[in-house]
Amino acid sequence: MSNQNKVVREMIYLDAERVRSLAAQFELAQSIDSSGDRVVLERFVERLEPLLLSKPGTVKIDSDFDFSHWKSDSFVDGQFAFIRGVTRLMDYNFLTLALSGLPAVLRKMNKIEMAALRNSDEGRRMSKTQIQQRSQENQAAIAKIDEFKIEELGDVIRRLYGDIVRVKIRPSSEHPQAVLVGSSYVDRFYDSPAALNQKYGLEIDANWTTVAQLNLPGQTAPIQPMPIGNQMEDSFEQLSLLMNNAFRLANGPAFPVISMTPIAIYRAIE
Repeated sequence: MSNQNKVVREMIYLDAERVRSLAAQFELAQSIDSSGDRVVLERFVERLEPLLLSKPGTVKIDSDFDFSHWKSDSFVDGQFAFIRGVTRLMDYNFLTLALSGLPAVLRKMNKIEMAALRNSDEGRRMSKTQIQQRSQENQAAIAKIDEFKIEELGDVIRRLYGDIVRVKIRPSSEHPQAVLVGSSYVDRFYDSPAALNQKYGLEIDANWTTVAQLNLPGQTAPIQPMPIGNQMEDSFEQLSLLMNNAFRLANGPAFPVISMTPIAIYRAIE
């Protein structure tokens, strides 16, 4: 293939440790580079792709996927997947920080809007009562946002998600229930999720490819304690099980949504 016809890949996200591990297992190099050089790791991803695709269990999930096979027993825990579809990057830590300043921003915007309205042709046609009513409507909307106690909510969300970004992919608009969701670390993105959202918006339809492993644990029954007779440890275990249930409720997807672990996300430029 000539350089002119070569497909260029632009990496969006890269889990360096998983790439190194896979490269070692496929014996792609005598000694896996440990310098953290992203260029080297990107080449490993490109060389890994045909090897992963040649594995019988690897699945391609895009708009051409046969969604009649979207069943919990059609997928296997740890199965490699190449996924394409509309992508959302939900950086809840950043979003809650931004939302905490929203009421102040809206109050300032309300003042600017009212000042502009009074000096406009529309404002001059309105009575003083009508202008006052418009301002009161704006204030009421801001008060409703204050009722959510965004700062308290943000503190809880930051504790739950930390520096995790949720990656959500819908392969087909005709099958909106078929969604894959995974957790990725902020520092493994080439651009911050906030910057990516500014470039693309929240709904990113840019033909990205996500290389991932599917997570389908077999444990479905409620987790039972395993007491050992040590009162302190048994009590801590019960507390841990309660916390686990809370975290699963907050973070764990339920089928037909499938959990995944992203390894790499890139876009191909023809």
